[in-house]
Amino acid sequence: MANNLAGKKIGICFSKDLEGQSPLSHIGEKLPVYLHFLELLQKEGFIVYILTRKTYQGQGTFKGGWLFIKGKFELIQEIIKIDLVYDRTAGVKFPPNDDLQMIIVNHLNFKILCWDKWLAFQKIGANMPQTFWLDNKENLASILPKIRTGWVVLKPFNGLKGLGIFIGSKKEALNFEFPLKFKKYIVQEFIDSSYGIPQIVSGIHDLRVAIVNQKPVWCHVRIPPQGSFKANAAAGGTLIEVDYDLVPEMVKRIVKKIAKEFYQEFDNPIFSLDFGLDKNGQPWLYEINDQIGFPRWEMKKRDLFLKELIKNFKEKLEKRNGENKS
Repeated sequence: MANNLAGKKIGICFSKDLEGQSPLSHIGEKLPVYLHFLELLQKEGFIVYILTRKTYQGQGTFKGGWLFIKGKFELIQEIIKIDLVYDRTAGVKFPPNDDLQMIIVNHLNFKILCWDKWLAFQKIGANMPQTFWLDNKENLASILPKIRTGWVVLKPFNGLKGLGIFIGSKKEALNFEFPLKFKKYIVQEFIDSSYGIPQIVSGIHDLRVAIVNQKPVWCHVRIPPQGSFKANAAAGGTLIEVDYDLVPEMVKRIVKKIAKEFYQEFDNPIFSLDFGLDKNGQPWLYEINDQIGFPRWEMKKRDLFLKELIKNFKEKLEKRNGENKS
């Protein structure tokens, strides 16, 4: 590392309360990967913290956090001035766009793009299933005739973990009980991915490509439980790492195009793209995710992913240093 980055303070920010000595207790089986990541950051000369958005004070400061030192966490109560935050909070309550004192990965405007599926369709809709805005469930009957597929997908425009989603016939869709917690929906044509991906998966799937520094760094396929179309881990989906060399070229072209556009527009964001392939092998982009789940410990691309994250942080810090000198 360049000497001018040694001692810089990096924080990984979540949404939990500032209490206890185990700030990563919610991580589960991937805890060893997170600890390894913190150790890699330390080896680069960074001072590393786990933070919570609940103690954010503005201007790059947090009122307390957990310092990672000698393989353990130390709860700190005083004000901490952070140089770069890696945002792992869900939702769009954090980070602020107007904090010029702290580098934030990713910016709020990029999180909003990922969070708002209707906005995402307007941005990159050429690669997505045909999508319509549904601001009131009473309008669904007038939208369904525009859907060219026999089945239809109803999604909360800002949902996570597969919650509140309907997949089924148009007739059944009319009887779908919209959850009260989700106010606005999108209506999408259904992509039948049951034909699989050659050399990767034989049936229904969700192919996820993680992108850091404008390039794919790891890839996996999620397979739903028998009888389901939902491949989310929260819905019982099975996750299998995939060699990116096996990914169809049509998918790679879309990934390359979007990665280049986002790199330039959103300051080199960290994100993933979810795809499904139809019976003709045509890839369709389901959604963008700003919160990438870390690989499991045994996965081959684990360290490539972590090292590219660190490279991303270093490049952003170097860029800020250059701006401050000019």
